[in-house]
Amino acid sequence: MDDVKAIKHDWRDIFRAFKMAFDPKKIFLGYAGILASIVWCIVVVTFFSVFKWITTNPCLFIKLFLCSAREGIPVVVSNVLSSIMPLDFGEFFALLAITLGLLAIWAFVGGAITRITALDYARDESVPLFDALQFARKKFWSYFWSPLVPVVGVFFFALCNVTIGLLGRIPVLGGIIVAVGFPFAMISGFLMVFVGVIGAVGLCFMFPTISAEGSDAFDAMSRAYSYILSRPKQFILYCIIYILYGIGCLALVAFAAWLMTRLAFWTVGIGMGHKFSTVQSFIFQKCNIATLGFCTPDTAGAKAVCISAGCSLKFLAGVLIIYIVFIKLAVWTFVTTYIFSAKTIIYFLLRKEIDCTDVSDVYVEEKPTDMGSGKVTEKSSLYKEGDSPDTGSNI
Repeated sequence: MDDVKAIKHDWRDIFRAFKMAFDPKKIFLGYAGILASIVWCIVVVTFFSVFKWITTNPCLFIKLFLCSAREGIPVVVSNVLSSIMPLDFGEFFALLAITLGLLAIWAFVGGAITRITALDYARDESVPLFDALQFARKKFWSYFWSPLVPVVGVFFFALCNVTIGLLGRIPVLGGIIVAVGFPFAMISGFLMVFVGVIGAVGLCFMFPTISAEGSDAFDAMSRAYSYILSRPKQFILYCIIYILYGIGCLALVAFAAWLMTRLAFWTVGIGMGHKFSTVQSFIFQKCNIATLGFCTPDTAGAKAVCISAGCSLKFLAGVLIIYIVFIKLAVWTFVTTYIFSAKTIIYFLLRKEIDCTDVSDVYVEEKPTDMGSGKVTEKSSLYKEGDSPDTGSNI
């Protein structure tokens, strides 16, 4: 009951996202999502590089976790961009495969995380992991298509302008058609900016909308646009709070992960002596124990060390590197679970202010129940009487 009383139904609830991010079910989902994303990127890049369609080395994604994020992210981004710009046929399909695969992974994982957060925040109800995954599976295509709806809109208006340009190729009349139709091209350009920018900003509300309302991709898009345009100042204020608070929380989590690792190395080294010092020096050549760029040790002057005292120390070094990578993944997992949790809370707060909908109102699926000898369905929902949540249909 103390946790329920802590809910203020205002901007202070955003601070609850830190605690909610450490839900074991969310940690498991976030960890699985990040691992699946890494494996998918490596598989796709390896497949296309084998056929010489792209020049990107799949080892880049592994190096991202062996070094610090501050050092690794710029290297990975620059190498990927240099390999795919300008896009040719093979590079376009490689990028498309990576994007759609990541979208599918996070449509499932993100849907389950936001569903857990929605019921936890609105009803103080702990949702079984299986139920959250079942909900994400049923609404998978809504989650999958919701980020793509703005992209489709931008593409449609761009296609309209391309059509006007094609009409301009008509001899004699082409120039006149373009001159008359160019104002429509300008309007189409404005709509591309509007749909694209607001869609990108409102992307954070699409998963929480589906998880809270049980609706479809179009409802998620319409609510995202509506909430941002109706309360832009409130939206910006909430985002500033969640970003600044998130940076502070991330610094704390990253520092704790670094300190835990350093203390483990130091204390084990006291007992193992020179052997562990050799292993530790070798590890620092291959892997940086910093997490997300925090507390990066200075290894610039480190001398090259080679482990030649048998296979056991080599095995130890390899296993310790794997442990370090797992710890780094745990910090990245906190980032994902915090973002999904905070954005879900912000969605409920904006919905309360704009739609005057009580925070406790959340869609709950119909469940079959036995009454007497016959079977009926009982709808368990907290929507007010007279309200009918738009469950929508999957695309």
